[in-house]
Amino acid sequence: MTSWLEDQLRDALTADAEQIRPETLRPAGPVAPRTIVRKRRFALAVPFAAALAVVVIGTVAAIVAGTAGTTPAGPATGTLAGPRFLLIAGNDGVTVHDARTGKVTSRLGLPPTPQGSFREPGGYLLAGAGDGATFYVAQSVQSRETQVSSTRFYRARINEQGKQAELVRDVIPEVTGTTASSLAVTSDGTRLAYSLDGKVCGQGKTLRFCPGAQLTVVDLPTGTTRRWTTNAAEQIESLSWTADRRTLGLVVKTEARILDTTAPGTTLAAGQVIAAGTEVTTSTISPDGRSMLIGHTRPPRYTIDEYSVPDGRKIRTLVDRRHDGDSMARWNLIRYDATGSHLLLGGNFEPLSRLDDGRITPLIGPGTPQPLGARPEIQAAW
Repeated sequence: MTSWLEDQLRDALTADAEQIRPETLRPAGPVAPRTIVRKRRFALAVPFAAALAVVVIGTVAAIVAGTAGTTPAGPATGTLAGPRFLLIAGNDGVTVHDARTGKVTSRLGLPPTPQGSFREPGGYLLAGAGDGATFYVAQSVQSRETQVSSTRFYRARINEQGKQAELVRDVIPEVTGTTASSLAVTSDGTRLAYSLDGKVCGQGKTLRFCPGAQLTVVDLPTGTTRRWTTNAAEQIESLSWTADRRTLGLVVKTEARILDTTAPGTTLAAGQVIAAGTEVTTSTISPDGRSMLIGHTRPPRYTIDEYSVPDGRKIRTLVDRRHDGDSMARWNLIRYDATGSHLLLGGNFEPLSRLDDGRITPLIGPGTPQPLGARPEIQAAW
C-alpha cells in the first residue's frame, strides 16, 4: 500500500507541475479574474488532497495498530443497519439516542432518583429486547438513613421518531433488601432476568452470607418466578439471553457462566463455566447460544475474546486494547442486538461504540475521570 501511495502522490505532483508555464507566471496580456481563480484552485487542489490522504491514512493506521481484527472508524452512519435507537443511563436520568450517531432524541419520563445512596450511574440498570424499541429499566435506591435498598422496574417503548411511546411502572413487584446488579430481557420481551447483590452479616464467629447473590427470572405474561442463589456475597453481572429464551449468560466470581433456566436446581453451581481460569469483567452470549464474548483484563492489555460454548475453546480475539495508566482499564459492557449481527461495546477508558462487520463506530465518549483516574461505567442497551 505504501508503494502505491507514493506512486500516486508522485504522479499527482508531476501533473500539477506540468500546469506551470512561463506564460502562466508572467502573462503577456490581461487575464480574466475568473480564469486566475480557476487555475489557482486547480493548482492547490491536488497537493492539498494528497496531504489530506496522508493524514487520514496515517491516523487510521495508527489506531488500527492497537486493535486486533477490527477497524475503529466505522462506515458512514447512514449505512449502519441494526437497531435504530438505544438507551443510555446517567446521573441525570435515562435518555434515548440515535443508535447510528449517538445523538440524543428524547428523555424518558422516569421519576427523579430520590435522595440517597445508589449504584452509579444514577441507580439505573438497562435492558433491551435488541430491536431498539422495547426496553426495561430498573431503578435502585439505597436509603442513607436505613441502608435498605429498593428497586422498581419499568417498561419503555420508543417510537420511530425516537420518542417515548409508552412508560409502564412496576411491571413486576418492587424488590427491597439488596441492590439490583444486572438486568436482561428476552428478544420477544416475555422473560425478564435480574440479579441482586449478596450481603455479609454478623461479625466474628457469626459472620455469614445472608443471603448470597440471587438471580431471579420472571415470566412476564404469567408473573411466575424462579430463583437461583450463590453462597457468596459477590455480584451476579452481565446477564444475557439466547434467542430461545432458555439459556442465560452471566458473570459471577469473575467467571463467565451459562445457565439452563429450564433445568432443575436452585444454585448457580449447576451452570457451565466458560473460559475457566480466566479473570472476566463482562460477557454476553450470542443469540444462537453457540459462542460467548468475554471481556478480559490482563494489564497492560484488555481484550474481548470469543469462546465456543460447547467446549470452552477460544475462537479469536475480537478487540485488543493497551492501557499503560495507573488505573486498571476494563470492558464493562458488551451487548448483542436481537440478530447477533451488531454489538454495543463500552469500557471505563473506551467510548460507547458499536461493532458492525468488524468496524467500530464510536457513539458516546467516556465520562469525566474519577479521583483515582478511572472513568464511570456506561449503562446502555438496545
